[in-house]
Amino acid sequence: MSTSNSESIAFATERPLQQQLEVEEEALATARALSEKFASILDSQPEQRQVLPWAQLAELKESGLTTAVIPPSRGGLGLRWPAIGKVVREIAAGDGSVGAVLGYHLMQLFHLRREPLERWHALEQRIAEQRLWLAGVVNPRDDDVVASREGDHWVLNGRKNFCTGNGFADLLTLSVTREEDGASGAVLIPADREGVTRLHNWEAIGLERSESGSVVLDNVEISAEELVLDSDSPGGNFAAAVKGPVNQSLFVNFYTGYTQGAIFATKRFVHEYARAWLRSSADTASDDILNRARFGEMWVEFQASVALADSALEKVQTLLAAGESFSRAQRGEAAAAVATAKAHVARKGLTICSEAFELMSARATASRYGLDRYWRDLRTHSLHDPVVYKFVEVGDFALNDQYAEVGAYQ
Repeated sequence: MSTSNSESIAFATERPLQQQLEVEEEALATARALSEKFASILDSQPEQRQVLPWAQLAELKESGLTTAVIPPSRGGLGLRWPAIGKVVREIAAGDGSVGAVLGYHLMQLFHLRREPLERWHALEQRIAEQRLWLAGVVNPRDDDVVASREGDHWVLNGRKNFCTGNGFADLLTLSVTREEDGASGAVLIPADREGVTRLHNWEAIGLERSESGSVVLDNVEISAEELVLDSDSPGGNFAAAVKGPVNQSLFVNFYTGYTQGAIFATKRFVHEYARAWLRSSADTASDDILNRARFGEMWVEFQASVALADSALEKVQTLLAAGESFSRAQRGEAAAAVATAKAHVARKGLTICSEAFELMSARATASRYGLDRYWRDLRTHSLHDPVVYKFVEVGDFALNDQYAEVGAYQ
């Protein structure tokens, strides 16, 4: 079953505006409270930095934030995209791994729009009721999962090297290629289906608790209903066009969150532990004129990142609200805003997360504080796709008035 009704695909709200704003403010307040709690655990219990965050994910489920994309009529919070991005940002500021897996979960929820209408709505309702967790095995650079026809069903074989959050997932989205003609598509299946092996082999320098390792598929049987080819997606061009801005805008908010975490951790450390340098005329590190100037510079860069991230979220919301009636300009403007925000925060955020140690002094490098985690998380994920290519996209937009082509990373 398919639909051409753009209202079924568009990212619209079901509430009056004032009520919507109140719900979104409450969701952000919940995210901030959870973020502070998650950060305090990492700060006070260094051993927890090596433990998978099952408890934090359970709290996110109970809070309802994991249903942010799902409308109230199907049991979700029904937040607009700017609020969704800011929720992810707040959680990422407190615990980088948890923020990343929440972002990927919400991303996969959004992309259920590729499913036929009735199945999409039924899936959303079941996910909201059961608080199911999603992860996506959709890395476009690993395109070796093949769907082969066997009678009235299909069989999947292949491997995906990176799948953020797969170790926590109840449902897995798989990007696949149909063997008979090379057509691309996607499959949503239970993570414990026979033949699915999660290798738990993630060993990166950052996002250590994100369970972003490999998934192997060995003769995994799927029904014909579970395979949705891109050409058959009810969302049509809309589903393909919004994927890049949606995904990348969440990445922007990962990075803004990591930078936010570093900024406020630096502020606390300077006040609680750092000492003024012996050549300073100040009595405290926070009064040192050089520290005030450097922190002011960091704060200006951070506020610029926040402003760019917020602007990009609004552009994406405009695109999503248009649904299938979106224009090329709406898509192009959203992609450019997201690329601009990502290029800025990836570069400036790494600088802030690193140079913050100059304000905090040598004792801040003690492993018990874990203050390197912000840089490590940002450095790890910012290599997802080269930021230099974001500058190319932005340059082509700003210099040549060219919109980025629809693609997996833009």
